[in-house]
Amino acid sequence: MEKRATSTLEEEFRRLSLNCLVTVEEDMTNFISDDFDNLNGYHQLFFREGISCVWFFYPLVTVFKAESVEVILNNNEEVKKAWFYEVLKPWLGSSVLISCDKKWRDMRKLLTPIFHFHVLNKFLAIMNKHSRNLGDLFDTFVQQECVDIYSSMPRHSFDTIFECILDKEINTLNHPTGSYLKAVEEVKFLAFERIHNPWFWNDFLFRLSSIGRKYSKCVQVLHNFTNKVISQKRKLKLSSEKEKQPATEELGLIYSETNRKKISFLDLLLDEHLKHGSLSEEAIREQLDTLLFAGHDTTSVSLSFCMWMVGLHPWVQDKIHEEMDAIFDNDDRDATLEDLRKMQYLECVIKETLRLYPPVTQVGRRVRSDLHFRQYTIPKGSECLVNIYVLHRDPEVFPDPEKFDPERFTPENSAGRHPFAFVPFSAGPRNCLGQRFALMKLKIVLSSVFRRYKFRSLNSRDKVNIISDFVLRPADGLQIQIRKRHQNFNFDSVYYYP
Repeated sequence: MEKRATSTLEEEFRRLSLNCLVTVEEDMTNFISDDFDNLNGYHQLFFREGISCVWFFYPLVTVFKAESVEVILNNNEEVKKAWFYEVLKPWLGSSVLISCDKKWRDMRKLLTPIFHFHVLNKFLAIMNKHSRNLGDLFDTFVQQECVDIYSSMPRHSFDTIFECILDKEINTLNHPTGSYLKAVEEVKFLAFERIHNPWFWNDFLFRLSSIGRKYSKCVQVLHNFTNKVISQKRKLKLSSEKEKQPATEELGLIYSETNRKKISFLDLLLDEHLKHGSLSEEAIREQLDTLLFAGHDTTSVSLSFCMWMVGLHPWVQDKIHEEMDAIFDNDDRDATLEDLRKMQYLECVIKETLRLYPPVTQVGRRVRSDLHFRQYTIPKGSECLVNIYVLHRDPEVFPDPEKFDPERFTPENSAGRHPFAFVPFSAGPRNCLGQRFALMKLKIVLSSVFRRYKFRSLNSRDKVNIISDFVLRPADGLQIQIRKRHQNFNFDSVYYYP
């Protein structure tokens, strides 16, 4: 690949690499934030090319233009994830997130019917219930002058995804000290520390280290819990006459519109295990752990950023309120699928939030054959990153890219846009299986809160420190005021980012 780095940039990236040789600081926030800003700034310098390469102990190719992103993501042969996904393998095993080749293809084929909209419909009641629970919490916030909206969202999202996946209530929203959620957060933190410390890339050295021992203990807590839930549900299914239904050849067809019983992802996977034997209990645990990991963080940050951005733009909030009033007409009922289809402007707001603040800022692939883009060749064996954060700020696709403008995503404005210019859920054969589930959850929660409340954001975008570990998130929270809709705000004093 043609060398385009200046000496200043080379010196800067040598400094970044040397930083990683030191034991990771206790305060990871500044370390992560600085490198995130530096890397994104570096890629902006090469934006016109759409591709860059840095030396981060090994050549690391990054792409961030729609055409170059398509070369990496829309390739049926290049489905092997980058090496750093391996740090999650002790926890998530050979799940659909990490596996490759035949194992990944078989698992992907098996899981895809689970995310069919006929199956996802069955989670509406759970999502509506947890949206009401969030509203109960917001009722306690309406008299407060300042609330960190981000602090509550991970617990709310975790409660929702936990019940959808395992058919169990955990209620971390009101009881945030539970051991399971603490273990999840600790595992993610320790895994990211490992990625940033090359000494720990070696499995043997990592297992000997203090953070390696902590990691193993947390993984054991998580596995024990999930295995126990699987075992209990399996015994219940085997002993219950109600569960004896005629088997079908395809997993998704078992759950027709007429079958209205409460169901979870665990039910779906266990049915496949018991009826066809194509899934072991270990494989079920790996998929469930992956769904919990991937499902709660991403939606929690998206909900937080969306409420905060709407609180910075009162005219956007007014349009959302108008749409909610037109759909629900002051009725406090739960949202239905038909209601969700009508939320066209809210969907534009969600997409614009995902453009500016994609939960996953980068996805990685290991190239197994030479790939060509313009005059460049990406050699076989290269590690490649797709920088979604920079991709979504392409001024040729999104003019004035830092402006928050939901109108970008109206049908007329989206027509003709490159299909790989906006990929908040990745794209191609390894795109996110749960994107329909995520969008449904975002619409239900946001429609529920915007029907009842209005938001006033207290910190401007330039004052919010954004960091990215496994997901993009605010380092110091997002400060807002929440009021009932009939209460008045003086929006003249609100800072907004045009």
